[in-house]
Amino acid sequence: MKKKFVALSFVLSILNVSVFAQSVGKVPPCYGNENYATQTTLTGMVNAGLIPNSESIYRDEKHAYSLKTTLLDSEKVGKYSGPGFPVSDVYRLTQKISVRTKEGKTFDVITISEASFAECSLSDPVIIVIYPELQTLSAGKSILTKQ
Repeated sequence: MKKKFVALSFVLSILNVSVFAQSVGKVPPCYGNENYATQTTLTGMVNAGLIPNSESIYRDEKHAYSLKTTLLDSEKVGKYSGPGFPVSDVYRLTQKISVRTKEGKTFDVITISEASFAECSLSDPVIIVIYPELQTLSAGKSILTKQ
């Protein structure tokens, strides 16, 4: 338990993330179990060999054994527009994902992704496993970075 707490404290202090009171309508609806960052994280965990396959996560098409996504922070970081994409405010979302597989393995993961009210998948998420062992699965890249 102490290792888990130390790892979480370390990651959150690096990211300078603070838990906030979520205001309805001020955050793009791009967080939660069914949304982009969570689903990309689960795929990344399977691809990294941490979880054998999706059957270890889901009982059936819609029901996970144990999956919880919590929005920790949301911050407006800029504006983006592109071909066929309207000018939109870009938000950086930080989420904590807790998953327990049918085999009983438990994982806690922090994701950082960029989203707007028009699109939830503006960037590949940063994916950091903080429990059971600290490791980065994906470094991501900001949509606001000049190409």
